[in-house]
Amino acid sequence: MNHEIQKIREKALATDYPRWRNVASTIFLGLMCLVMVGSFWYVFASIEGLGCYKGFLYMSMIWIVVELLVIAYMFTSSTIPKFARTSIALVIAFSNIWFGLFIFSLKPCVI
Repeated sequence: MNHEIQKIREKALATDYPRWRNVASTIFLGLMCLVMVGSFWYVFASIEGLGCYKGFLYMSMIWIVVELLVIAYMFTSSTIPKFARTSIALVIAFSNIWFGLFIFSLKPCVI
């Protein structure tokens, strides 16, 4: 029992990450972020009456830069344990899902 727990702990704290998997996850997360934020910018530019969401537009610009910086750091760093790398990737993925739901709930705010 103790040996099995030690194996799980070693796997979770492992910092060796296959290069192909690192590249694939970086491309996938980067594209997901760019598509979500890009779709918000497209919706904002193409639908009349969304001027009240200008604050979200500015915030999305900051948000995409921060997300891409975190993804780039995860790509270049070799000291992040597997459990932390997976957790960060899941947080980024779920935040983009929620952002997509927000985009589809936008309604024009013209008075």
